[in-house]
Amino acid sequence: MLRGLGRRVALLEQVLVAQAARLASLLSVCLGAGCATYLLLRSEPNAWTGALLVGAGGGAALAARMRGHAIASAVALCVLAFGLGFWSGQFACHRAPPVSAMPKKAVLVSGRLLSVDVLADGARRVRIATPEVQRAPGRRTVVDEAEEGVGGAMDRDVNLRLRAGDAQELGAGEMVRVRALLRDPPPPDRPGGRDLQREAFFDRLGGQGYALGDVSVIAPAAGGWSDPAMRVRRLREAIAARIGAVLPGREAAVAQVMLTGLGTGLPQAERDAFAASGLAHLLAVAGLHIGIVMGVVLAVVRPGLALFAWVALRWPCREIAALAALGAGAGYMVLTGMHIPILRSFAMACLVTLALVLGRRALSMRGLALAASVILLAAPDDVLDVGFQMSFSAVAALIAGYEALRGPMLRLHGAGGPVGRLRHHLAALALTSLLAGAASAPFALYHFGRVQPFFVLANLAAVPLTAMVVMPAGMLGLLLMPLGLDRPALWVMGHGIEGILWLAHAVAALPAASVAVPSMPGWGLAAVALGLAWLCIWPGRSRLLGGVVIAAGLASPALTTRPALLVSGDAGMIGLAPERPGGTLWVEQGRADRVIAADWQRAWAARRVEALPVDGSSADGQAACDPASCTITRDGISVLLVRARSKAALPEGACDGIALLVSPTPAPGACPGVPRIDRFTVWRDGPQAVWIGDGGVVVRSDRVLRGDRPWVPPAPFARRVQLTLPLAQAE
Repeated sequence: MLRGLGRRVALLEQVLVAQAARLASLLSVCLGAGCATYLLLRSEPNAWTGALLVGAGGGAALAARMRGHAIASAVALCVLAFGLGFWSGQFACHRAPPVSAMPKKAVLVSGRLLSVDVLADGARRVRIATPEVQRAPGRRTVVDEAEEGVGGAMDRDVNLRLRAGDAQELGAGEMVRVRALLRDPPPPDRPGGRDLQREAFFDRLGGQGYALGDVSVIAPAAGGWSDPAMRVRRLREAIAARIGAVLPGREAAVAQVMLTGLGTGLPQAERDAFAASGLAHLLAVAGLHIGIVMGVVLAVVRPGLALFAWVALRWPCREIAALAALGAGAGYMVLTGMHIPILRSFAMACLVTLALVLGRRALSMRGLALAASVILLAAPDDVLDVGFQMSFSAVAALIAGYEALRGPMLRLHGAGGPVGRLRHHLAALALTSLLAGAASAPFALYHFGRVQPFFVLANLAAVPLTAMVVMPAGMLGLLLMPLGLDRPALWVMGHGIEGILWLAHAVAALPAASVAVPSMPGWGLAAVALGLAWLCIWPGRSRLLGGVVIAAGLASPALTTRPALLVSGDAGMIGLAPERPGGTLWVEQGRADRVIAADWQRAWAARRVEALPVDGSSADGQAACDPASCTITRDGISVLLVRARSKAALPEGACDGIALLVSPTPAPGACPGVPRIDRFTVWRDGPQAVWIGDGGVVVRSDRVLRGDRPWVPPAPFARRVQLTLPLAQAE
């Protein structure tokens, strides 16, 4: 047995040595694992943890290298990469400005506009950079006197939704003042849900709110090029306004997304159609778009240089065209806002261009790993971003897939000619859609809870239309816009977009075009990511083991027990899960919140959302209700739910035999001796999830799952205010 084990170890060492260059790509996976581990911890680690991991991994790798131990060296390098990711997460967190609680009363907000976005309903949303906040003038109350003072500059930006009737013209760079009500970024809609507070923390966003009055401009934008970012923002807004003046509503909104990255005006119905048809990536300006821009420039510049014999014989036309394409890609990146997905794609484009200039292979797994590592070291929170996960998984699958299928694709091309080229083009298009869609589908399943079976069919038509009509016409329109000759080009772009919109709605209308699936747990997503990395990077047939790991991750929703009850962060909504996926989500709500209801419906894969009956039983028999309460029974365990707006007293005996009381209002004296979740519970600990079964109930709060992290607000405490005077009704 020991002899057999020794042979296996020796064989593994041979593989590690022979495939060292290829397997180095796995270090980027370890780097990402370190970033994710730091972000998902429930308590802040010691400041030296990352440095210790880096030191230990680096020292062990050096010692193993000197002794010639390949396996020990590989393990140590993985620890080193993990430590670098962990350390980069710590550094990004500690360099971020601190989080401050938003004032509870209306305030005057003044500062410089970073952006002005038009939302789908026509309202405007502005982002104000580190604004000055002062208490709004008005009649003081005894409660105001008890609160802390408000004043001074904030360390973070704020987002404000302006009033619908506010007609003030606004532009990036202007100094504005507005009376507004601010609030902290919202907590997750459910324990384990999307963490908007963490996203806001790393986005330097301190709060959000809405204007209570019209905004006023107190100083114009600074002139000159003293602030290039503001100049670019105003240019983007001007281009978007021109597109809106030439094209009709839906087509204009999509064109604005593709050419400027300003896409808040696209109606939700159109976004839903793109998502249901598997075409949502066309609205996410990233690798596809910058690839089309660079491809168009490359296709124009290189043949253009070849038209001149003297130039073609003396100049490196391919390299010049590649650099010109890279310059166009950089310009497009700036014009679309330099957001994270386009920065990732441009980093990959730089590596591809460098490879072309040096005569190396344009796309490789090592190049992809290098691009991912650079991005994660600069922005470690990207590892949890859906765009990062889907884009890099898709590109990794494309590189590995085309490498494995190079022979069949060459045979399909045959001897060339129009027929061979057409067959090769169609096969490549279908293979690209299949590989990219299949690799990114598990990540879409985790974040959105839906899969699109017809995504290949939709992309076979939409991607060529985008690449050959929509984007080239849009690029021509941008070039002609300073001359006022852009209308014909934008007209062509608009008709191409009209075709894509028709296709999106047609595919979305097909039966089972978008299938809801229960939410995938975090460990399932991790299994998919690790399995995909193994499948794409590891050499030989043993890479197929990655498929087994992926299958385990995809099966994780069926292996996970989901909560039976959810309580929102303000106790305004209480949801009862369907007995099985595809059933009805029953809600008791004192305050309707469509966003929370949609998130719960997605997590449970419910077909529809209905209110609990006023009197009687729910259709599935889970809840028996009367005007004062509902009794929910599962597996012989009963939970009492107090009605949100009921003023009736609980009937006699309502508390008998129940395992938990759930109330949307404070209920300190209800059902003595029975555990309860009420308004005070969610005020302290955030949204609640309740599992019913196995002889009792289990409650998990959002605060327990997220722990004590810099982006999680501290537990509130009741401030004792001594009121010696009676309050008027207005107070």
